[in-house]
Amino acid sequence: MKTKTAQKGRRTAGLAAAAAAALGGLLVAPTPAHAAWGTTYTFSVQDTYQYPTGTTVQLGHVDGWVQFDDGGNSFRYSLTACQQSSYTPPKIQVAVNAGYVGSTWQETDLEYLSLPSGCNTVTGQDTYANYWNVAFVLYGDTFTPAHTTVSKRWVAANPY
Repeated sequence: MKTKTAQKGRRTAGLAAAAAAALGGLLVAPTPAHAAWGTTYTFSVQDTYQYPTGTTVQLGHVDGWVQFDDGGNSFRYSLTACQQSSYTPPKIQVAVNAGYVGSTWQETDLEYLSLPSGCNTVTGQDTYANYWNVAFVLYGDTFTPAHTTVSKRWVAANPY
């Protein structure tokens, strides 16, 4: 013969077991997979200016790397930029989807980095849906006798 206490105990134990199972399922629920980082691509950019007299001067230099995620929507980078003969410290533009449309260069700007004088390292990561390439543009300037800004870019295709 079953007692009310025994029935109540089994019912409570059953509810507790169901609650624990549900909570356990929440605690071990799968999380979205993070894309893996692919190959690291290194690059070097030297920004120069040629004066009308024919003399060439080095304005700035960048050494860096970029790495793409295999999900195709993010990239990360590290850049070491050095001011050389530029009147202002290095400026670096980070852009995606860069290329010519007809005879016009176009790109989607993500960041514009203004660095202190000397040599400096900067790292970053950007996300942009369905981009096909990344561009890093180094800017320097000089006077000839008017102020002139000169840029040099490096573009890498998104392998994913």
